[in-house]
Amino acid sequence: EAPLTVGVPHTISHLPPNENEEAKYQRILAHHLSHLESYKRKWDWVNNPTSRLPTISWPTNFPNPADIPAMVTDVKYCRHSPNYRDVYGYCDDLRYRIAIHFLFMSDGNEEERSKGLMLVKDLAERGHPDAMCCYGVCLNDGHGGNDPNPKQAVVCWRRCVDMYNHVQSMYELGVALYTGEGVVEDEVAAVKMFERAAVEGKHSGAAYILGDCLLDGVGADVDRGQALEWLVMAAELGHRGARSRVLAVLEKKEGEDYGRFTDASRQTLKVDASSDGDKSSKEVDAADVVVVTTTENKERKQQQHIDLTDFDPIEDEEEDVIVKLIPIERRYTIGGGSRNPVVLARRRTIIEESRNQ
Repeated sequence: EAPLTVGVPHTISHLPPNENEEAKYQRILAHHLSHLESYKRKWDWVNNPTSRLPTISWPTNFPNPADIPAMVTDVKYCRHSPNYRDVYGYCDDLRYRIAIHFLFMSDGNEEERSKGLMLVKDLAERGHPDAMCCYGVCLNDGHGGNDPNPKQAVVCWRRCVDMYNHVQSMYELGVALYTGEGVVEDEVAAVKMFERAAVEGKHSGAAYILGDCLLDGVGADVDRGQALEWLVMAAELGHRGARSRVLAVLEKKEGEDYGRFTDASRQTLKVDASSDGDKSSKEVDAADVVVVTTTENKERKQQQHIDLTDFDPIEDEEEDVIVKLIPIERRYTIGGGSRNPVVLARRRTIIEESRNQ
């Protein structure tokens, strides 16, 4: 069976007129339910070896450690090599591969890590695109003995995106904008950067995290249908976590976890709103709920200076209970954004899920 073509989710450019979020979600859900058996066959990691697509785990071109001595020798004579084309091609690519080996595969050898950092920095300063992105990662995380410098890391990634449309730099810059590390948090810009990486570079991690942003209403309106589309795209690109989440949504079993990637709390894209366990549930588009008494509501507004009147209340039989619609990301606390430590921790978890493919 031929695999589905991976590309921009089809609902981006072909929307029925005046279709609301719920109708759109049901239409897209029905479409993917019709492909469920096909997905299960294609994505069977154990029994279908062709399903094991290479995902964009970066860097992608680590050398075999046994080849390092020969590569180091080749660097010395690379201009005389029959493979030599120009100093910014063959020779610098060779240096870069040696550098990432020293940086990330040196088994605690600080001298080799320092050597790798110097090589990457030199290549980055001379405009090698992968090295620019990698040096940004080193600055952000403190690799190779570097002191962490997220602001300078963002400079590297921006420059690399502007100069080369470098896909991994788009993703890393999106992460920085999403978490507010090294740059002022900008959720809208983060979503745009993830979309660029997913569309232009078929970056499975970017597609995965974009799906989560659309589920949470981070940087864009909540759109469960489009979120499912991006998760399917990530799955088709080989992201095992996305595959698990999509299958969990399409064949949800109440109260049960789905495989090793997806627990029961993340198996549905439907939002269930109820004021307590005894009251009937109500499906709510684009929001989650919190339940507070009138007294608690006043105290929270006084303590956190947040106006909850932006959210429409749901009618409730009890006068002393207020059920407020709260965007999903605020389910644990009133007040979203990466400055909230609970929200930041949740976003970092999503980032790790997007990287662990």
